Amino acid sequence: MLPLLWLAFSVPASAIDIAPVTVFDPVVVQRLADPPKCLAARCVSGEWQVGAMPAIPAGQLRIDGENLPGAGGRLKVAMQPRKDWMKAKGSNARVGLQYGMQAVKSEYASLALAIDTGYRLQGYADDGIAGTGPIVRGQVEWKQALGERTKLSQTTRIETGQRGTFLRNSLQLKFQLQPALTLDTGIEMRRDSEVTGRNQTDAKLNLRYVF
Repeated sequence: MLPLLWLAFSVPASAIDIAPVTVFDPVVVQRLADPPKCLAARCVSGEWQVGAMPAIPAGQLRIDGENLPGAGGRLKVAMQPRKDWMKAKGSNARVGLQYGMQAVKSEYASLALAIDTGYRLQGYADDGIAGTGPIVRGQVEWKQALGERTKLSQTTRIETGQRGTFLRNSLQLKFQLQPALTLDTGIEMRRDSEVTGRNQTDAKLNLRYVF
């Protein structure tokens, strides 16, 4: 025991590994204490203003609030009169924030609207445009019962950014022929204003039986 005590008191203080104390960036602390009231691009501490940006190498594109879809600084999604949900969206292809509204909800019909503002990290993915950069997305989901055995649904997604606009529209009709037998039919359309090779229209007809 005595040799161990002698070793503990003889070791210099510099040899003891002390875990560093995390110090938050003052800007982060300020954001948490007083979040921005305006979500327009030019209102959030100037991140999207050219004057507040550091120098970049020659030949690279500078992006400011005016480059954002929807005129950038005039886009105020948070000012819409009603929102039923607000959630962050993130994947390997894009990140952003979504505001949504359930316009209609009943036993026979449903209508939901959503709009996203964000940044595309990967082109040609996730129903999106071909390029990367700031984006605005919109989505409409409609479902309607046509009697006890028939349901009609439509989903429309649209995304716009610096490299054009991408639209995907899907219309589906489902028939419950028997309790275990279902007939699905529909048509789906994809359109890209910049890459015509992505334009496609598909029709489907599926007969499903549950064993």
